[in-house]
Amino acid sequence: MEKKAVIGSAAELAEFSAESYCPKVLSATDATRVMVVGMEDGQEIPLHTPGVELALAIMEGAGEVWIGDAPRPVAAGDLVVIPAGTNRGVRAKGRLVFMNVVSPPPTAADHDAERRPWPAG
Repeated sequence: MEKKAVIGSAAELAEFSAESYCPKVLSATDATRVMVVGMEDGQEIPLHTPGVELALAIMEGAGEVWIGDAPRPVAAGDLVVIPAGTNRGVRAKGRLVFMNVVSPPPTAADHDAERRPWPAG
């Protein structure tokens, strides 16, 4: 990925799909990966436990972030920081836009780690 400055409205940078959530990489280095993620109502990032640090900035909408053993509500303006090795996931309640920063960038092993659906209810 070409290194360049990115500036703009999160809602305008985000992409959406009826089939799945849409992570869009804005910047990637050996140290970090920065993405804007667009999610439609009910879409989920499955529960998983990667070995990377995660910071989220909720830009628009509302949803839930699973941290450890329970979901927590989030809405526009909220910040979330999750340590590496912590069980996590995201679910949209309506249209959701957030910035996602991971450090270091996930490896193939992080992506291959078991992903579990959110519990019903």
